[in-house]
Amino acid sequence: MIIVLAKAIPKDEDAKAKVIDFAQDLIKNSKAEEGNVDYNLFENTGDGSLMFVEQWESKEILGKHLQTEHFINFGGNIDGLLAGDLEINVFDADATDL
Repeated sequence: MIIVLAKAIPKDEDAKAKVIDFAQDLIKNSKAEEGNVDYNLFENTGDGSLMFVEQWESKEILGKHLQTEHFINFGGNIDGLLAGDLEINVFDADATDL
């Protein structure tokens, strides 16, 4: 299983509201993709940053997700709303199987 943590820091409260709004379509469509285990968005209660937490069955399926229309559209929609680039970390849970 692949786990993705993608942290977004919106420029301000208005930008955060827009990112959350745009994320609704991304989350809904991503959860419907074959090979998606889970896909959610959380807000840090301390600093207001946003964290996408995704689970995928494999790296190949994640790669297909990155090419979907809803993923590409989300990237375009949030352009200019963040204080910097998304901080993305990808973890392979299968690598830790003992």
